Amino acid sequence: MIDCHTHIIPNLDDGAASFESSLRAIGQMSEGGISSVILTSHYMRGLYQYSHEDYEAKFRELEAEVKHLGIPITLYPGAEVFLSPGIEEDIKKHGLTLAGSSYVLVETDLNGFPADMNRNIFELLRAGFKPILAHAERYVSVMTKSREAREMINHSVYIQVSAPSVIGGYGDKVKETAWKLLNNGWAHLLGSDHHCRSDYSAFFKARDKIIKHIDAQTAELLTMTHPQAVLDDRKMDFDYVFIQPSPKKHSKNFFRSLGL
Repeated sequence: MIDCHTHIIPNLDDGAASFESSLRAIGQMSEGGISSVILTSHYMRGLYQYSHEDYEAKFRELEAEVKHLGIPITLYPGAEVFLSPGIEEDIKKHGLTLAGSSYVLVETDLNGFPADMNRNIFELLRAGFKPILAHAERYVSVMTKSREAREMINHSVYIQVSAPSVIGGYGDKVKETAWKLLNNGWAHLLGSDHHCRSDYSAFFKARDKIIKHIDAQTAELLTMTHPQAVLDDRKMDFDYVFIQPSPKKHSKNFFRSLGL
């Protein structure tokens, strides 16, 4: 499995506070079956703003220790970028894409999508980037109207859902929204959004619940197939679920079909 959203580089954002907690998290990932992880430290102008060299030094130090300890996991660089006007220039300058690909993990105001969000997304797309909206289920705009996520997909934005949300870690409303996105096929990636403040079990629990309540194929798409496409810089399909009427006459039931 591949985790595309983590905050485990120490002393760079609001994630890991020590080298030891970073290594502990990586060990738990590996033990549970994670083979690759993208280290997506926050990048937010005026708050979490750092040079490419600063990030690279911390990344390489952590990578070297993981190899020294023999932990069978591959680390990839990345960032979680807060959308703002002209942010595409920061992404180019500081190498803020996921694993050196054209994919970039983005976030915005949780209390509501700002008026300039579509414009900022458009500028990313025009610059050749493939935006992925982080923890989409936690935005008030999406909680209030889940089809906002569908509209983002219609505008060439991929959707990432966070594991703690799937199992209720952010409350019932966020959990309900996460499952709406999952059940409708409006989620492309499952990420842990792990900040090293607890153990790493949420990712595995969320994966298991997706297998139980949807199917194993969807879990594989969200934790392996799609994140591998990110690492390989290959295009993901925006749509992979199609809802069709049941063949049973007059029935209101529906069945789920994966378009692979």
